[in-house]
Amino acid sequence: MPKYIISSIFLFIGFITQAQDTITKPKYLDTYGLRIGTDLIKASRNFWDKNYTGFEVSGDYRLDKKKYIAVEFGIEDKFTEEDQLSFTTKGMFIRAGLDYNVYENWLDMNNMIFVGGRYGFASMSQTLNSYNIYETSSYFPNQTIYPNTTTNALSAHWLEFVAGVKAEVAKNLYLGFTFRMKLLLAQKQPEDFENLYIPGYGKKFSGNIGAGFNYSVSYNIPLFKKYNKKEPKE
Repeated sequence: MPKYIISSIFLFIGFITQAQDTITKPKYLDTYGLRIGTDLIKASRNFWDKNYTGFEVSGDYRLDKKKYIAVEFGIEDKFTEEDQLSFTTKGMFIRAGLDYNVYENWLDMNNMIFVGGRYGFASMSQTLNSYNIYETSSYFPNQTIYPNTTTNALSAHWLEFVAGVKAEVAKNLYLGFTFRMKLLLAQKQPEDFENLYIPGYGKKFSGNIGAGFNYSVSYNIPLFKKYNKKEPKE
């Protein structure tokens, strides 16, 4: 009988502790879904830049309360004219990685202030339209050559550090911006000149470091809800 009483007391204490834990740590439903969007700068550039055609589609999928898988895909066709040469770049790109949300959302909100990383890959062709032959003598003007040679099967690989914001402006509709720091890892170039522009990477300078910025609009497609024990902001 004493053993039975002691066991009952411990069972009662465990039940009370579990009940208190349930009361003090309520569960909240977080929305999980697929967010799909586009780069507004690339989309608008088709209208105001006659030398550019392209688009970018982006998507992210929520893994847990803080982490998201992110993928960005696009196509670019760009004519560039500089002092010594002109060239055309055509190709596609894909960037994939993870974002981490450092913002603590209020209840029923899914805004983001995030940092993350991307691996980028581009497949492209470069056409050398024209170039100038530099003359040391002032008596003769620089001669312009028009080879119109195209090199296919070119590629580039790079890494990105990203930081940005995505804010809900209407039900499931988000506006945002992203800063990007880029490190070019490897590339396959034409024999007669460099990759001066890379789809998805942008303009390439003399070194392997680049930077970028974009605005985005996206729509979140809710798929399911999951309980979260951590209390959100009131």
